[in-house]
Amino acid sequence: MQYSFFVGVDVSKATLDVAYCHQNTPEQFFHRQFANDLAGCKQLLQWLKKQKVSLDTTFLCMEHTGWYTLELCCFLQEHHVVFALYSPLHLKKSIGIVRGKMIRWMPRD
Repeated sequence: MQYSFFVGVDVSKATLDVAYCHQNTPEQFFHRQFANDLAGCKQLLQWLKKQKVSLDTTFLCMEHTGWYTLELCCFLQEHHVVFALYSPLHLKKSIGIVRGKMIRWMPRD
């Protein structure tokens, strides 16, 4: 499947921080925050539709935060939105973040 829109969701106990971009303009992101509850999930889909984001060609990705992702995952599945959950440990190791700071590897002389 060819995806046109990519959506990233940062899931916390209280909020869903959502950013999306189009494949033709990956440097241009749009962001909005929603409550992490059923009403917030509904607002999220309404916002994406209002922004003319086609859900049929959208790929949504989020960090697996256990219990906090459950409501959103169930909601997205009911609405047939393609999504993926990624392990926090895998993400941390793949980009070199330690406690919110980037690690810059310097070669030894």
